[in-house]
Amino acid sequence: MEKDENIAAHDKRRLQVYADDEDVLVKVLGIPEADYECMLVNGPWPEKSLLEGDIVLCAGNRAALAGDIVLIEQDGRERLGVLAEPGFLETKYGRRPLESSETIIGVGVALARKLGGGSIDFAL
Repeated sequence: MEKDENIAAHDKRRLQVYADDEDVLVKVLGIPEADYECMLVNGPWPEKSLLEGDIVLCAGNRAALAGDIVLIEQDGRERLGVLAEPGFLETKYGRRPLESSETIIGVGVALARKLGGGSIDFAL
């Protein structure tokens, strides 16, 4: 998740979705019905329990608190990070100040993980 470690993202790394009252995340996790940005984690961060391919659902109308996963925009590109405290990001190498060119545009509210590889076949 550190900007120096970002790998080339594929077209579906960031998607905007609307979660309504029929969505399983709304029903099970109790998140509000709203528009969300979904961002794929592009590299593992085991200390934060994040695996490559995890999907973080981010809300743009929340204030970030220490320890929150945040969606950061810098120079027209987006990436994920972890807020250490207001004005500081947590990295694998310690804390660093949020740069003036970095803007937090969303805060993680849910995490989804596909268990196992390959496609899912529900046919009996």
